[in-house]
Amino acid sequence: MTTRAEITAKLDDFAFQKVNFGGFLMNKRAKNSHALWTRNAEKGVTELSILTTRDYGDGNIYDVAAFTLDGTVPADIRRELAAEAEALADRINLREHGYVYNQLEPWDGGGTIWISKKPEFRALSRPDAGIFVIPIQRLYSEPRWLAWVRENGRLNTAIVYKP
Repeated sequence: MTTRAEITAKLDDFAFQKVNFGGFLMNKRAKNSHALWTRNAEKGVTELSILTTRDYGDGNIYDVAAFTLDGTVPADIRRELAAEAEALADRINLREHGYVYNQLEPWDGGGTIWISKKPEFRALSRPDAGIFVIPIQRLYSEPRWLAWVRENGRLNTAIVYKP
């Protein structure tokens, strides 16, 4: 079984980041993510807690997940957040809020990408308690691992689908 520490170590390798965050434009996402990762000391990998899932039958699956930087969302808070995420997903279209998180970038969109204009699911977060909530559009299998880097006080995240 792959561990958080093993994935964290692998992220130092550009080839590993290319597999996870590569893509178009001559691997620009992987290059940017690798540069962000390697120039910062405050970083790691954590495990996502899936709060709710929606499959709209169009080949895309959407999740709402919670995470903490130390890897564990307390069970009682996870239950509360799951109920809140479920109710919110029933009221608004999760499909319009799911984001792919396929490179290290601001967890909240940083005001520069469209997800920053869709705060409803992120509003379930409890940053003062170190608990964050994100809406996800799956790229592959159910997301389990999340890489994170804090730079200049800003939290950047990306899903690691291929640990």
